[in-house]
Amino acid sequence: MDKDTIITMPPAKRVLEVNKMLKENSLAEICETLGIPSGSFSKLMREGDYLYHQADKQYYPFVRSEEERVTSTHTEQNDDITFIKNHIDTLKKVIQQFEESGNLLLDKRIYSKNAEFTNKSVRMNTSIYEDFSKFCEEYYPHLKTQDIIAQTLIDAMTRYKPKNGREL
Repeated sequence: MDKDTIITMPPAKRVLEVNKMLKENSLAEICETLGIPSGSFSKLMREGDYLYHQADKQYYPFVRSEEERVTSTHTEQNDDITFIKNHIDTLKKVIQQFEESGNLLLDKRIYSKNAEFTNKSVRMNTSIYEDFSKFCEEYYPHLKTQDIIAQTLIDAMTRYKPKNGREL
């Protein structure tokens, strides 16, 4: 979670994320991690009428009346619906692309700025490698073959890890 993301979130979603972070960290640690001064962070968190409860170490909505609580929930839902309506064409295209070609999601470790790379030679069946190269060019021309291979290795480790956790 970074400063820009937390600032641009709707208040209700921001509170959910910060409350998750509060289970592991103190309020001061969260402010330091995000790079937001504590006073500015408190002001940001009060948007949407949320208050920090020190005993519980959580943010809660401040409700003046039951009617206000119900109205605010409907407003947040309307904001989500408005967003969906405004982006419906884009959402349809994304869904169509996913259904037609599938979606290869790369693990964030593959393109991390802090990643260290090494060159390795792997001996494999020529026919299998040629088929794999064609597959990559046809379905994922926007990705590097090395990134697809890295994701394949991660997927294999996840899929074929023994259920009892023992080493082979």
